[in-house]
Amino acid sequence: MVVGHPKSGAKPHVALVTSEALPKLYEDDLLLVTALEEIGIDSSAAIWSDVTIDWLAYDALVIRSPWDYFERLLEFRAWLDARIASGVRMCNSADVLSWNFDKSYLQELAAAGVSLVPTIVVQEGARPDIVALARARGWEEIVVKPTVSGGAYCTHRFRLDAAEGHRDDIALILQDRGLLIQPFLPEILSAGELSLLFFDGVFSHAVCKRPKEGDYRVQFQYGGTTENVDVRDEWIEGARACIAAAPALPVYARVDGVIQDGQFLLMELEVFEPLMFLARHPEAPGRFARAIQGRLARSV
Repeated sequence: MVVGHPKSGAKPHVALVTSEALPKLYEDDLLLVTALEEIGIDSSAAIWSDVTIDWLAYDALVIRSPWDYFERLLEFRAWLDARIASGVRMCNSADVLSWNFDKSYLQELAAAGVSLVPTIVVQEGARPDIVALARARGWEEIVVKPTVSGGAYCTHRFRLDAAEGHRDDIALILQDRGLLIQPFLPEILSAGELSLLFFDGVFSHAVCKRPKEGDYRVQFQYGGTTENVDVRDEWIEGARACIAAAPALPVYARVDGVIQDGQFLLMELEVFEPLMFLARHPEAPGRFARAIQGRLARSV
């Protein structure tokens, strides 16, 4: 039996797309469920890999926590392409999701004049000389990561004199996706990574993510911590410029960056499935819900 919810009810119904590991959503998104209900929108957690779901039965699909997509790359991409082809309303929109799926979008942002962490993109199947590429830029300590990833998946930090020890890791990444090479920025350790949260292009709140002692990864699964932070107007404008370079205005966006010499440098523009830190601001869940409501009012 196919599960789903008909659109003929009194309330619109959206699917909050998640993964098998989070069948009831990540805890932060439970605040969104409540906020949606308060403005008359029903929502359900929907596992992307559940073949019994009729996705067309929903008024919109909101990509929230399918956080295994980068480990099931071909399977998930096929699922996403099928949803887009079906014409179901997506949130963010299909053009934004497709563009942001692979982090090679950073090249487009750099070409558009966005200030970002210097980035080399290596194409899938290539056999790059990582050391030569980095030394040509004057980098001696680098971070490499897949172009399709999340949560620091297959991310490695090392000095160039230790690159040989990561040769197999890099070759494995390049078998089915591209690779990003960036200089390691010590500001991550000293000041942390900023995340600026936006709904419909309007700034909502910001947090600072810090790695635990002895690590460089800021994600909570590696012991990273998060705190509320006030940010300068010029940093907000720098983050907004990143959003403006997307194919369309995102309903939700998280702009991750670092401050270097007083300037906001983009690390990643997260408009696919970012944790939005809704618990960090009392008005954030309502802002997200109203942004989804606005998406429902627009054409597919």
